[in-house]
Amino acid sequence: MLSRYLKTLEFDKVLDLLAQRCTFSASEALVADLTPSVDLTEVIRRQDATDESRRLLEVRPNTGVRGARDIRGHVRRAAVGGSLNPSELLDIAGTIAAGRSIRNLLDRQELRAPTLARIANRIADLDELENQIRLAIDDEGQVLDSASEQLRRIRTSMRQAYDRMMRRLNELIASSAFREALQDPVVTMRGGRYVVPVKADFRGRVRGIIHDQSASGATFFVEPLQIVELTNTWKQHGIDEEREIERILKELSDRVHAAQYGLIETVEALAAIDLSFAMGKLALEMEATRPALSKVEPPGTPGRHPVVRLIAARHPLLRGDVVPIDVDLGDQFDVLLITGPNTGGKTVALKTVGLLAAMAQAGLQVPAAEGSSLAIFSGLYADIGDEQSIEQSLSTFSSHITRIVEILRLADWSSLALMDEIGAGTDPQEGAALSRSILHHLVDSRVYTIATTHYSELKTFAYATPRVENSSVEFDTESLRPTYRLIIGLPGRSNALAIAERLGMPTSIIGGARDMAHPTERRVDELLEEIHQHLSQARNDRAESVQLKTAAERANNELRNKLLAVDRERRSILEQAEAERETIISELAREADELRRELRGLRSERERLATIEGRIAGLRAPTPAREPAGPSLPFAVGDTVEIVTLGTTGIVHAVNAGGGTVEVEIGGKRVRVKPSQIEKREAERRVASPREEAVAAGHLVSSSTSLSEDYADSNRGFSEAWAPVESQLDLRGLTTEEARYRLDRYLNDAYMEGARTVRIVHGRGTGAVRQAVRDVLADHPLVSSHEMAPPREGGEGATVVRLAS
Repeated sequence: MLSRYLKTLEFDKVLDLLAQRCTFSASEALVADLTPSVDLTEVIRRQDATDESRRLLEVRPNTGVRGARDIRGHVRRAAVGGSLNPSELLDIAGTIAAGRSIRNLLDRQELRAPTLARIANRIADLDELENQIRLAIDDEGQVLDSASEQLRRIRTSMRQAYDRMMRRLNELIASSAFREALQDPVVTMRGGRYVVPVKADFRGRVRGIIHDQSASGATFFVEPLQIVELTNTWKQHGIDEEREIERILKELSDRVHAAQYGLIETVEALAAIDLSFAMGKLALEMEATRPALSKVEPPGTPGRHPVVRLIAARHPLLRGDVVPIDVDLGDQFDVLLITGPNTGGKTVALKTVGLLAAMAQAGLQVPAAEGSSLAIFSGLYADIGDEQSIEQSLSTFSSHITRIVEILRLADWSSLALMDEIGAGTDPQEGAALSRSILHHLVDSRVYTIATTHYSELKTFAYATPRVENSSVEFDTESLRPTYRLIIGLPGRSNALAIAERLGMPTSIIGGARDMAHPTERRVDELLEEIHQHLSQARNDRAESVQLKTAAERANNELRNKLLAVDRERRSILEQAEAERETIISELAREADELRRELRGLRSERERLATIEGRIAGLRAPTPAREPAGPSLPFAVGDTVEIVTLGTTGIVHAVNAGGGTVEVEIGGKRVRVKPSQIEKREAERRVASPREEAVAAGHLVSSSTSLSEDYADSNRGFSEAWAPVESQLDLRGLTTEEARYRLDRYLNDAYMEGARTVRIVHGRGTGAVRQAVRDVLADHPLVSSHEMAPPREGGEGATVVRLAS
């Protein structure tokens, strides 16, 4: 593509817009070199990258290359042995980080952006180099102590030397020997060394090196001899520091040199990606679309596709309310002739076609509607505007002819030629004849051409010549303004007399002009006027039908939306009912499972109760007679006795001689038995309490008749003895597992005997037994509710349980 023709089409201005959307200089350089490609495969690749970038930007508007710099100059200097400064090394580290970031992003988006992902694969993995730079240089460009162990030691020594020097200086300033000689008790610096201001009259009193003198001569800036060596030491450390920093920077620069190819490839890949994102941004801003692309097929190819099909195309550089145009070329005709008045939009239409073709072949999307298509032209040639050459002393006509001659020499069947006001600038008759001959040559050469003209003769030529078509830009004679609509198939009519009449030209002059016009031309003009009126009416009718169609579609859409809403609501109700049904079924199933568990538990308890009742019956049966104890029973409170029928021992708690019974305590629980059922065992006699002695003497009634004292502890040998279930269960001193087991059996027994409220004593302690009790109560099917006992009944040490009715 010749650059001068691209400039004629204002392609350079589009590139300026593109460059403004790039984020770093390397991609801006690519924009400057960007030209339309004539290779269909390359154009498709560029369009793919632009399309992928646009889609990513639609989802993530801030996607792009961030923090990258064009570091190729730094890399080349390092490659020839140069040493880079900290700022340049930070640019390299930042570019490596930017490359890693965009590469990772595009790796994740490979399915949506395969073209960009392939470009990102060229970005080198240089994380180690970046880490080495970051460890040595901070974000402010200062070389860190951690850059090397030698630098750390030098700086430590340097700080120590500085502290010694300043401490000695402050001591000197504070001394009486110096105080009178100093102009001010301050320390300043001259020539990189610390000095004190000494009065001129006292300069002999302060021995040292004079580095400067005040303008008035009243003050000498003296470095005292006492700190000269200290300063020398501090300065020497400074020199060592500079040398070590230079060594570190050179070492890092050598590592940059070693990675030069990867770094340059990274910059070039980032530039290509950034350019694609700039193209995507421009496409979004222009509301552009991707055109369908194809090769230009040779003449004679059957079923050739159109080379230009632009729908609602807009010139990308125009602002405001731009009227779009529709253009076709290469299907039914190869040459399109546009006629119409000046300032009617002919040139804009010409430039729009050429510029959009150049943009598409450069990889840019075009401001046109979906369905637009363009062929890949081998050349774009344009003779547009007045480019008169003063240096070559060429007239307007001559400059036009010079460009046309070059176009005729270069253009072929795969080119697109654009000619503005062909044959203008000379005698109308000769110009029209020359134009017809040029167009004949282009038709014969099968060069795709779009040309504008004022010549009426060319309208007739277009009608009479195969593969040539008329078109016009519409002009409103009422408002004297162009509408900028391009009408293919209809030539533009002469508007000179109509415009003159509207502008106030005397009627007599207008009438005389019409009389002097050639009858054929007058008739043609009248026919064109009539055709344009019919076309205008047809356009109005079409617009009205479009409005009616739009209204009908809107009503249809509203109805469809209402139906969809009703259907969605119906489905929602059905789904909600189904969900509720599933919930009810689930709850019923859960309740059924609970009832089955309860029935199994009740069946087990019924069997257990039957077993207990059988044992009770056995106990009530006659037992072997024993020697009666007589009126005075041979047992005393505190005796250890064995209940023969049960084979367990206990302690006599009370003796009721009158009733002929003995109350025995076993495991903290008490039971009444007959003297014949127990035998005394040798054991240390327990001292009875006053209450026990009173009970034994018959003065007090034993409290063993209460439920809590009559209950038998099944876990301690009383599983075979039966007694009424007590209203209280004491679990203190048991493990959590023992407590769970005893509590479960106790609740079953209490429920079977019809108890409704019982009290569980678990104590406070560590709280483990109390928590175990409440865990059992929370899930037990026989428990209706439970709560902490009132303070007077045990408080936190007991729990009151209400059993199910």
